[in-house]
Amino acid sequence: MIEPRSVSQLLKAPIPDAPQGKQPVRLLACGAAKSVNSIVHSLHVLGFAEVGEWTPPLPSPVNGEVIRILTRYMNTGD
Repeated sequence: MIEPRSVSQLLKAPIPDAPQGKQPVRLLACGAAKSVNSIVHSLHVLGFAEVGEWTPPLPSPVNGEVIRILTRYMNTGD
């Protein structure tokens, strides 16, 4: 089981499995849990990302809100 970490720890953590020649980009969805989950599912229906590619809901610094993070990889242009 993955040990839960704070959002700041996740954002600062290195991404060891980044494909060679690719730069990781993290996308964040922040807000009320129901709304964030709705966005994640809508993006799945549109073919943008699988629901399981997002982190589970993480506590936000804003009371009553959560954050979910999706990491994508972009070509570095090298």
